[in-house]
Amino acid sequence: MQTLVGAGAPPSAGNQYSTIILNQSFRSSPIQMVMDSFNQVTGAVSVTVTMHSTTFALAGDSFHIVLTEDDIAGDNTEVTRLLYSDTISLSGAGNTETITHSFTIDPTWDTSKLRAIAFIQLADQEIIQAASSEALPNYKIRGMVPFSRTVLGPSTGVYESDFLTVMNTGLGDDFEVSIVIDDAPPGWSIAFKDTVGTTHTDPLVFSLAADASTTFKAIATPGSPGFMRYRMVFTSPNLTRPLEVPFAYITDDVDVLIVDDDGGDTFEDYFREALETGGKSYGVWDTSSDPLTQEVADTFDVLVWNVGFSSPTLDATDKAFLADFLDNGKALFLSGQDIGWDLNANNPDVFWYNSYLHASYIRDDTNEMNILGVPGDPITDGLNLFIDGGTGASNQDFPDEIEPYDADATQILNYIGNYGAATRSTDSVSGAQVVYLGFGFEGIDNAQDRHDLLVPAVRWLQGIVFEDGFETGDTGAWD
Repeated sequence: MQTLVGAGAPPSAGNQYSTIILNQSFRSSPIQMVMDSFNQVTGAVSVTVTMHSTTFALAGDSFHIVLTEDDIAGDNTEVTRLLYSDTISLSGAGNTETITHSFTIDPTWDTSKLRAIAFIQLADQEIIQAASSEALPNYKIRGMVPFSRTVLGPSTGVYESDFLTVMNTGLGDDFEVSIVIDDAPPGWSIAFKDTVGTTHTDPLVFSLAADASTTFKAIATPGSPGFMRYRMVFTSPNLTRPLEVPFAYITDDVDVLIVDDDGGDTFEDYFREALETGGKSYGVWDTSSDPLTQEVADTFDVLVWNVGFSSPTLDATDKAFLADFLDNGKALFLSGQDIGWDLNANNPDVFWYNSYLHASYIRDDTNEMNILGVPGDPITDGLNLFIDGGTGASNQDFPDEIEPYDADATQILNYIGNYGAATRSTDSVSGAQVVYLGFGFEGIDNAQDRHDLLVPAVRWLQGIVFEDGFETGDTGAWD
């Protein structure tokens, strides 16, 4: 899920949008847009769209031009004054279309602060290209990554990425490239190769003339099951900010894959902490960086899916991926306070919800923060959870009430007052197992309780009853 619909206080600060925009900026677009001219006094705008793809086509898609005024008063920056909308159809590599429009300028506006922004939006709301009248800086570098920046591979050996391209789209300049590990288990290492194949661990200075480009590739050496986040950083004293290209390498032998689908929040850290204290190896796949692939579905048996407070919670792509994953008898831990409401009322797909989560949605916003386990349940026996305050996210505004839909499902958590808070199920046909929370796991107010819910749930999803190797015959932990 990558679409942000609406915005409360956290996303309004911009970090969630910035993360998603950054992750999309390295992908190629099938079209190019150039703002040929914009007259601030008359309001005349001209935009040319060029098709670069031989297979993609625009067919009645939305074309918009936004007229904004900056620095009106106080915090009112880049305020939308007028909007022009039309449709565009274009196909065939090399073909172009020029769209013109003249806005009526209000005499009270400061014309020196007017800007024009044009963009094309598909039916699913994805914006595939944009152009602006804003002047580009004299010094600018762009990164192009024509491959997935999240990669699966073994926990031994050496991984070499494909080449990424950096292009100087400004004046000639000297740049420095370095590679930085942001997150990795002990014993992992990283390096990079330049375009002639020389390996570097220290920063490298290189020169690029205007419109010139060069290539680099990353070299990751894992040392254990787990995952690494790293980035290639390109700097110059002349750049307004460095170019940073993030990557992730996930080993294919981790116990659990965390699917980070919270729309730019960092709620995945709550899951990571619980798995680490429980001795479970894991990787993190950020859906805002790369879409989930068939390789992911084939490689991993247990997914821990974090929806957070994003909307929509599970989109059509998510549901198709999970349907295939669960139809193949695999296991899912799913957390999100608005999943029931979204899939039953907001973006309804009740059949999918009932069939794959084996849950019935009862109501939105129970307004209850205390949750109790079910006596005798292999996951929740003895649990007494509170989903507000403490070290939790304190974000549980609308926890759902849910119940088992059919005989494949069992209630495993209840809000005080005996309202259903979570279910577990084993599909009678596929054998797929699901633990589904009607609230957000990140809201649990202390680390011990987060551990005591997630780790037993993962063990159940793995089919593990004893952690002492009983099932596998490994007696190393026996006394």
